[in-house]
Amino acid sequence: MVVGGTGHVGAALTLHLADQGHLVTATSRRETNLFGDPAVRTVKLDLARPELIDLIGPQDTAILCPWLAEGEVSADWATDLTAGFEGLGVRSIIYFSSMWVYGEPLTGTLSEETIPQPTNTYGAAHLANEWALAKIGTCLGLDLTLLRMSNLIGADPLHRHRAKVSFTHEMANMALHDPRIVLRSPPSTPRDLLARGRLHHDIDALIGRPDVPGRVEIFNAGGGQTTTVGAFARRIAEAADGYHGRTVPIEHPEDPSDQPTFALNSQKLRSIAGPHPNDLDREISMVFEDVLSAGRQH
Repeated sequence: MVVGGTGHVGAALTLHLADQGHLVTATSRRETNLFGDPAVRTVKLDLARPELIDLIGPQDTAILCPWLAEGEVSADWATDLTAGFEGLGVRSIIYFSSMWVYGEPLTGTLSEETIPQPTNTYGAAHLANEWALAKIGTCLGLDLTLLRMSNLIGADPLHRHRAKVSFTHEMANMALHDPRIVLRSPPSTPRDLLARGRLHHDIDALIGRPDVPGRVEIFNAGGGQTTTVGAFARRIAEAADGYHGRTVPIEHPEDPSDQPTFALNSQKLRSIAGPHPNDLDREISMVFEDVLSAGRQH
């Protein structure tokens, strides 16, 4: 079961899991079935109404990709939902958290032992969810994995249906159709970019390992190298130049000096999942196909 299975993270993950031979239940706040895959069943589930979980049916693994409302910190939904999982037979939970639990600005090497100190409501909400899930998961004897995610890039199978798109799709759309890229943050802003293909490889490994009742493990999930917003924008601009043959300028706010840097240490997850390339160029190419396909449909 993928909770938030039609979201930016969940939609591609749902199709990947189905392609790997799993029968997947994708939940969403809206009744929709846009996947067109017989291995995927969609069920409406509002996290504010966890009693609807009874409609889902038996499951063994739950992957939570929640949408967090701006300013939301309460983790009541996580506690209520997890309590409902017991009746479905769920024994393992994977929760998509965020590296922003470490605070902002991110500085130095961030390992799973780094003390979380969120500085915004988004990071605070994820940390509250982590604590709530760990508490009830331990009580129920579930196997809980918490993934502190870096910035995910990659193709989105439901891209054309979204009002809000990922930052990669946003920059790709500007580079292909404007053509210029306008950055909303200084180009020296550091980022750890995680390719969707590498994330899915890691999820396969986590799902495939034996469940350990009462286990709570935290993993950093990142690309393994810090880059900057400006460097990534240049990468997209150069790829767009290969499509339409025009130079794509990049506009950006004034860049401050002494921009802090960080390194997200994701070696703990690599030791479990094994090596896998973090192929950003392939992901950019797939995002371009998303954007161009959406343009052709209009």
